[in-house]
Amino acid sequence: MRRMLLLMVGLCSAFPASAADGWSSYSNPRFGYSAEVPPGFTLERESDNGDGASFRSEDGRSRLLLFGATVEDDDFASEVHRRIGWDRDKGWEITYDKVTPGWASYSGSRSADILYVRGVALCDGSAAYFHIEYPHAVLKAFNSVVSRMVDGLRPAAGCNRAPQGAPDAAQQ
Repeated sequence: MRRMLLLMVGLCSAFPASAADGWSSYSNPRFGYSAEVPPGFTLERESDNGDGASFRSEDGRSRLLLFGATVEDDDFASEVHRRIGWDRDKGWEITYDKVTPGWASYSGSRSADILYVRGVALCDGSAAYFHIEYPHAVLKAFNSVVSRMVDGLRPAAGCNRAPQGAPDAAQQ
């Protein structure tokens, strides 16, 4: 119990809700999107095909994927529903999903871990996503992190398919 409390306190100080410093930006020229990477996450590897990158937390217990994908038949909603199905097939119990023509979010759990996925439709029939997994024990510490990441996942300048009316991630 004491170890869990120390971990939570450490993560709360590593991810303060109002701290602007420590965050880094990731931009993907292949798909034309940008995203914010939380403090304490370091680049694990860039994909060979240029669609994104993976990041790992300092303690190795949390993982962040940023990637772009081509959307079949320019149907973003169907693309997201396929991804939800793939995550269910991997054992995630999806407990929340909201899919609109311009953005989507879903979340769930598996064992002691939480999954949060956010996608935004991009121009030219593609989409950008972040996929973050973290321990359930640090859920409250990650609420502000996920909320900022939702706000920070954006199409490149000039793309008018930016998401509209997205709910606050902490309320999901």
